[in-house]
Amino acid sequence: MARVSYGHNARVGFLDDAFAGRPDATPFERVFSLRPNLFEDYRRFYALFWEKQLVDPVVLELCRLRIAALHGCESELRVRYQPALDAGLGEAKIAAIPDAADSPLFSEAERACIALAELFAIDPHAITDADAARVVAVLGDAGTVALVEALALFDGFARFRLMLGVEASPDRVEVPAPGGRAPIY
Repeated sequence: MARVSYGHNARVGFLDDAFAGRPDATPFERVFSLRPNLFEDYRRFYALFWEKQLVDPVVLELCRLRIAALHGCESELRVRYQPALDAGLGEAKIAAIPDAADSPLFSEAERACIALAELFAIDPHAITDADAARVVAVLGDAGTVALVEALALFDGFARFRLMLGVEASPDRVEVPAPGGRAPIY
């Protein structure tokens, strides 16, 4: 499948109009400019998961990165959200995500949530009542609903990035929580 390059400094006609005066727009922001009316709604909704913190930011980040890895989404894999880093998430634990089920680096809550994220991305019909109950036991009802909503967003937008060929940053990028005027990578 052919990919369209929307490099960080690329000039892409109609995309330039949406980001006139913003030469620093990220590749994701530039691609999202195909529907600028949806961009601010996306930004606000995505920010809720990090601002409301119904789910630990480390758990969110572990699940986001696991879904990105399952889809092979390099542009997502290069991003690290600051709230998770501030809460103690490090690269050693990130590298161990594929082995979370057996790794002593992960808590039971993290294991349950990563397992749910994997099923959600691969085959949501395979999620059992027992899988859901493990997450409810550690996050409660509100936390579980928030996690599932976040998983849907992570999964959907990893696929969105792949479908539209959003380029990965050349280096790992640490960014603040989504929201406000912070760039979205």
